[in-house]
Amino acid sequence: MATSQNGWPATEDRGEIGICALSVNNAQFPGGVKDGDVRTVLEYVANQFHARVEPLDADACWGYYYRPIRGSQTVSNHASGTALDFNAPHHPQGKQGTFTPAQVAEIRKILDEVGGVVTWGGEWDLPTTDEMHFEISGDDKAVAEAAARLKSGGSESRPTVQNGDKGDQVKAVQRAVGVTEDGVFGGETLAAVKKFQQRHGLAADGVVGPATWAALDGAGGPAGVARATLDAGSSGADVTYLQNLLNKLYPAYSKLAVDGQYGPATAAVVREFQKRAGLAVDGVVGPQTWAKLAGG
Repeated sequence: MATSQNGWPATEDRGEIGICALSVNNAQFPGGVKDGDVRTVLEYVANQFHARVEPLDADACWGYYYRPIRGSQTVSNHASGTALDFNAPHHPQGKQGTFTPAQVAEIRKILDEVGGVVTWGGEWDLPTTDEMHFEISGDDKAVAEAAARLKSGGSESRPTVQNGDKGDQVKAVQRAVGVTEDGVFGGETLAAVKKFQQRHGLAADGVVGPATWAALDGAGGPAGVARATLDAGSSGADVTYLQNLLNKLYPAYSKLAVDGQYGPATAAVVREFQKRAGLAVDGVVGPQTWAKLAGG
């Protein structure tokens, strides 16, 4: 059997190499991804990219496709189901600087979290720079180890939480979506979780599974632990996430440049959000504003 550029088996027979469907939040990945440890790792990267870097565009993400690398006879890593493209039209191949410095820093953090077994095409030199592209670069042993770490310590290891459950995990969910923190998953929590899921492009079933945990981590990050308080002069990944979130959830009045800098334009949109949400209108994004943004 042929192998792709990274050494993984590649063939036009999807079943032979175990290709499965992949959907992350509101985005489908046409073609899918290699099932098992590869899926665990790439799905984690996709979820964290969506929550912490840039919301995934439902019609602009790509997965398995049997073909050579463009301009080469070498088999593409897409052909082994070990590569994904995120928001392709916004980050075209051969173009640098399509992400802000804050977004680049967050991408690198995510890749560190998977132990360096995923390579980002944004690190490649021109003309091969490909900022949409993420691919497995480790062998099967390294990927298996990375997947095991994620399952033991990442959002995937958390138990599914749903209506009728009780305990500390329920409290973490309640804290993240801004409802009474009593540790009992009842009607108020169910309604808040469904609203949060709708606003983040998830299936609004009220069940907090891996995808919802990942989104909660992005919104309150990690779930139940507040992000840093933001105000004039703040910068970094939390500001980048805030700008992306406001643009996605409130496109009618939020047209922010996503630059990771909390300037007057961002403050104005935050004040408008606080006014509409019934919060103190001070332009400071603290625990109450984060909670309302997450699911209020």
